[in-house]
Amino acid sequence: MEFEGCNCFRQRLVLSTLSGKRVKIRNIRSKDDNPGMRDFEASFIRLLDKVTNGTRIEINQTGTVLFYQPGLLYGGSVEHECHVQRSIGYYLEGLLMLAPFMKAPLRAVLKGVTNDPTDPSVDLLKLTAIPLMKQFGIDGDSLEIKVVKRGMAPAGGGEVLFTCPVRRSMKPIQLTEPGKIKRIRGTAYPSADNKTSYQEF
Repeated sequence: MEFEGCNCFRQRLVLSTLSGKRVKIRNIRSKDDNPGMRDFEASFIRLLDKVTNGTRIEINQTGTVLFYQPGLLYGGSVEHECHVQRSIGYYLEGLLMLAPFMKAPLRAVLKGVTNDPTDPSVDLLKLTAIPLMKQFGIDGDSLEIKVVKRGMAPAGGGEVLFTCPVRRSMKPIQLTEPGKIKRIRGTAYPSADNKTSYQEF
């Protein structure tokens, strides 16, 4: 399968990995002053390489063309240094989609920026993605997102532990009712310039 541009970059690679189909992405920011993939996108590709076995990756010299042939989703224990241009949530979203279908239970230690204004924070994913995954039948004590320590841009230094069991099948669910709002929770954390940032969900 062939695509063009950098839109839906993670989704294309995640779906390629789940389906086992190889993809080629052309013209990645080819008309920009700084063409090609960004460092955080290359870091996401390295993360996919770590959780798979036999993945083949080819990138041209300018970084504007990527060929990705996925290997077997293996899982196991993984440690990854996420690029500080994006928060850990950027990488964690991809793992959340892949983790239940791996050969071995996943235990991923992600290091980098835990909170930024661009991506969903680790706290948001912990309170939204985990309950949703449990509705699909992915349950147990081994399904967890844990913030070991926080890190802010540009230095990073945060650490998040994500563990997920393997599921051969999932329960179908219907999400047609919005439900009622019972409470509104917020998370406050200090930013790098010693000011306080707020996230509400």
